[in-house]
Amino acid sequence: MTTSWATHEDIGSGDVFEALHSGLTVELISTHRDDLMTCTPDDAISDVIDRNVESYDFLPVLSLVSPNNASIIGLFHAAKFSHAASLEGCIREHYDPLSEEFVIGADARILDFIKDADGKPCRLVVSNSGIIGLVSLSDLQKLPVRAVLFALITGFEITMMEVIKRSFQNDEDWLCYLNEGRRKKIKHTIAESHRDDGFVDALLFTQFCDKVDIIREFFDFGAESKPALTSKLNEIQRLRDNVAHANEYAASPEHAKNVCTLVRDILALREKLAGIRKSGGLR
Repeated sequence: MTTSWATHEDIGSGDVFEALHSGLTVELISTHRDDLMTCTPDDAISDVIDRNVESYDFLPVLSLVSPNNASIIGLFHAAKFSHAASLEGCIREHYDPLSEEFVIGADARILDFIKDADGKPCRLVVSNSGIIGLVSLSDLQKLPVRAVLFALITGFEITMMEVIKRSFQNDEDWLCYLNEGRRKKIKHTIAESHRDDGFVDALLFTQFCDKVDIIREFFDFGAESKPALTSKLNEIQRLRDNVAHANEYAASPEHAKNVCTLVRDILALREKLAGIRKSGGLR
């Protein structure tokens, strides 16, 4: 069941990354078992679709062991039938039996769910007492996910800054990779900071897009082509802007799946940057 769709290394340090993301768990965005819409194997598909006024994508299938004891035995993909020309048959002919690919621990990180939510869009949430709820792709719209994405992208920006800082002898060496307008703006801000006795580090006056320009132009990402890398970095920046400015970023299944792809891209790029930082492998 889903709610309706709306019209590796570190963040500076591995300990910070793990502490933050370990505290943001799947249970925070899941729907509690008591609030789930369900169906049974003997229900007619047409009746279930009619009852599904909230347009949930997946519905848990219950086996009534006794009047007071219902056991979840699988998932019915209701979205496949929401616009079907024919709704003949019953649920038992079309549901997916419960298996390991449909479950996730309540204490699993939201980040781990996002990484493969496009391939596993619905998971039953389990704890020591059994199945306690359900989490789905549409839950990427929820507030804790925004916090996870912001932390992940901020971590990526910090990693970029650390790599730039360790790879250039002085500020002029990386400033030359920015366009004239950005160079003038940053130098002006640096001068004001010195005048006000508030200067700490020139890189702190760069924006996300500045770091992206330096990383893209100076570092070698191996087999990744420049256009492909540019496209990924631009998409990551768009996601960053939407998350930071409280805009929609997962208001449809397609957009939510794109978020999953971008999360994998961020993690892969951060891993490559960490390798560059450790090996000193510059272009």
